[in-house]
Amino acid sequence: MSFRSGRLFLLAAAALLGAGLGCQTVDLGAPPADVNLCEPSQQFFIDSIWPMFLGNTYSGKHCYDSGCHGSGSTTAMTLTNPIETAPTLPLPADWEANYTQATHRMNCSDPLDSDLLIYPENRVPHGGGMLIMPTGPEATLVSMWVTAP
Repeated sequence: MSFRSGRLFLLAAAALLGAGLGCQTVDLGAPPADVNLCEPSQQFFIDSIWPMFLGNTYSGKHCYDSGCHGSGSTTAMTLTNPIETAPTLPLPADWEANYTQATHRMNCSDPLDSDLLIYPENRVPHGGGMLIMPTGPEATLVSMWVTAP
């Protein structure tokens, strides 16, 4: 048998052996939710999240204060006052920036474990200290936001 025919024989035998044994498929289950797919309702953000949580006053503090999440911080909020007139969709640039900041801190598969809550609840050290209670209305709002139409 020549080298070439021997090589072909070995390749054919390996292919038959592989086909005979088969390759088992491993079921890894459903893929995890893609964090980039976390896009809670913009309308709920306008109507509830901003006025009742992020734009709210906590013992004289606001999340958007210059020493907290003001311009220049990596988590800056561009809106710096309570809602005078709520915008309509599509969101204007300043509202879009705040919505984006908030959604980047969301955990849509477990809203109560979102950075949006665990920092102001002071479960993770937060420069502003504890601003909200873990079982407070803000936690309810964030949970509702994920499923709001």
